[in-house]
Parts: sequence; structure tokens; C-alpha cells
Amino acid sequence: MSAELTQPVGQSAQQQEPRKVVPVWLFVLLFLLLYWSMVYFDQRGAWFNEQVYAPYHSFDQVVAFQPPSGEADFLAKGKQLFSANCAVCHMETGVGNIGNNCPNLVGSEWVSAAGPGRLIRIVSKGATGPIEVSGKVWSGGTMLNIGDVMPGDEPQKAENIAAILSYVRKAFGNNAGPVTPEEVAAVREQIKSRTTFYSPEELKAAPEK
Repeated sequence: MSAELTQPVGQSAQQQEPRKVVPVWLFVLLFLLLYWSMVYFDQRGAWFNEQVYAPYHSFDQVVAFQPPSGEADFLAKGKQLFSANCAVCHMETGVGNIGNNCPNLVGSEWVSAAGPGRLIRIVSKGATGPIEVSGKVWSGGTMLNIGDVMPGDEPQKAENIAAILSYVRKAFGNNAGPVTPEEVAAVREQIKSRTTFYSPEELKAAPEK
């Protein structure tokens, strides 16, 4: 009789290797990855909102670029855009930044005393060189061409620049009138071919409209 036939029943099962225990650290790693993915989705996924798409990265950005439905909404939009694009230099309170040579906006004659033409030029094409604001000379700083590099087509740029300037002209102790998208569009059409920053002297000589 062969050895295979005489082998006791169950002997082959006893010769199988014992099951291996999954290490605890693997479960911990899996849990951490799952937790991180949930946090990441919560912060950046916008909960599958269809309005969030490139080039926007959050629903707040989508809201900021929507047309205003009233003066209060327009100023709120301007404040949000100011925080996203301007506050890094001029600060949320508009007091400026001495370390970066960024002038203050509080009670600034550049904001409220002149018409919107100068401000539209500054925001659209940038400015550089020593500039006197409220009796203080700020030197060495450069204002970037925020308006030109903002996302969106030209009507959207005009809308957003108008919102920012309207907010600035009402905030920080200033009390000037709002700026309309039509005013911004008219000035930007005049300066569309410019590729260099403005100097303070050029801005003072520029039309206020």
C-alpha cells in the first residue's frame, strides 16, 4: 500500500503554515491615511459643488468673482478681493508695511482726494519709485500689476478692480465715491498697451478719469 494512502487523515492540514498576524502599525497607518484624506477633502473638495472648477480652488473664490447684486454686496466683494490680493502688503487694516515699503491707505490722499483714474492705473499696471503719502515718503517699494494678472476675462477684471477700489475708497477712514466697472474699463482701454510700472510723477500727471 502506498505512503499516500496510509497517511493519517488531517496530517496535511497540520503541516500547513500557521496564519500570520497583521501588525498593529499597519492598522494605525491606514487609519491616519483615511483621516488625512477626509480632512483634505473637507478643506479642498467643496463637497462636490459644481461651481468649483479650474482656475478656482475654493467656493469662496467663486463667490468673489460673481457680479454684485447691490452696493453692500459690491463692497463685501471688494473687501474679499482686497484680502486675497492686497492685504499681504497694505495689511488688512490698510496701515501699510514699513518693512516692505508698502504705503498706508488710511486717510490717503491718493485714495480719496483724486479721481479713480490714478488708482485704476496703479492697480492695473503697477507703480514703483519713492511716493509721498500723508506726508511720509515711501521709497524702494514696487506695487505689482495686480489688475492685469487677476484671473478672468477683461470684463471680469474691470468688475474686480472696481470692487477693490470701491472698498478701499470707503474703508480705512476714506470717504470717496465708488468706482464703476465702466470707469475701470475705459481707463484700461487707454493703457492696455503699457508694459511698465508707473512712476508717481506719471500718476500725478495722469487724468483723474
